[in-house]
Amino acid sequence: MSSNPKKIKLDLSATSKLLPLLSDDLLQDTPLITVFVGKIKDLKTTSKVVVSLNSCLPIPELAHLKRIKAKEVILLPSERISKDEIQCLLRSKGFDTDLLCDEFRDVSVARIPPRTRKQYLKVLELWPCNFHPDKYIEKLSTNTLFNSSEIEKHEHYMRMAILVATLARQLKLSSCTSGVVIIDPKMDSAVAFGFSNTQNNPCKHPPMVAIDNVAKTQNGNIADQLDLSGFHPELLNHVKMKFPEAVFGASKFKKKNELVEPTDGPYLCTGYYAYCTHEPCIMCAMALVHSRINRVFYGVGSSNGGLGTLCKIHTVKNLNHHYEVFAKLFEQECRML
Repeated sequence: MSSNPKKIKLDLSATSKLLPLLSDDLLQDTPLITVFVGKIKDLKTTSKVVVSLNSCLPIPELAHLKRIKAKEVILLPSERISKDEIQCLLRSKGFDTDLLCDEFRDVSVARIPPRTRKQYLKVLELWPCNFHPDKYIEKLSTNTLFNSSEIEKHEHYMRMAILVATLARQLKLSSCTSGVVIIDPKMDSAVAFGFSNTQNNPCKHPPMVAIDNVAKTQNGNIADQLDLSGFHPELLNHVKMKFPEAVFGASKFKKKNELVEPTDGPYLCTGYYAYCTHEPCIMCAMALVHSRINRVFYGVGSSNGGLGTLCKIHTVKNLNHHYEVFAKLFEQECRML
């Protein structure tokens, strides 16, 4: 098979879409709970009713809800008591039941605070609640996080990952056409390449190889120049020909006592982005957790994928590190690999 990069035919001129893969609590409807509500006889006593209920029958777990809606007031969750026992309970707590009508009804309301505006608008139809939007989460949930120039930058590095995959196969470095590029966004520099090496080691998937190559840049021996030890030399030379304006290499590895900001390192992929032609498997997804990657972009899903297909490793709450994941970047081009 030829190793001449001029013979590689790859159309990477098309634009792409980018899909954030979020945790289910941002995508699913807000869970509901049923509460009993009573009707206030005289609106002039609304303030008295609220003050009295907050004092004798507080509901701290539903503090995100407004207690009043028009002439109705939330009394307590229905899971605590039956409807027939409400009057007795209110009296036992010292509440003046003459302030309310005798009949009560049950209503479904938000069990927890909504996290996105879409969730908020839906639960607002049921009962008024407080909502404090997180601007960053809103951008993620509405897929408006990146501007056009940032998307172009992501496309640039995914094109590079596709080329790495193609070249690695053509140069007989890999038996599979799959590639990874690790970049340092602070320097806008490619730090390491990854391609499948499973013919020599079944664990050497492209992300695993890329992480190993990042580790090679952190031996602390480089002075001023960028460290190019994260690349296969022949592969790097060919990629440079296709991307003459790109920057390659890692900055000098800093020890803990040399850091200006904790986010600068010192552990492996801290602060870095990974561009993968294919969705990392569960093993690789966990390796990216342990390497402290910041963001992962991938093109096409995998049948054993751990970042959207089989599960979402990056959203597991009990893990000590989480990263953002964006899929479908040049999906069709990556699928063709």
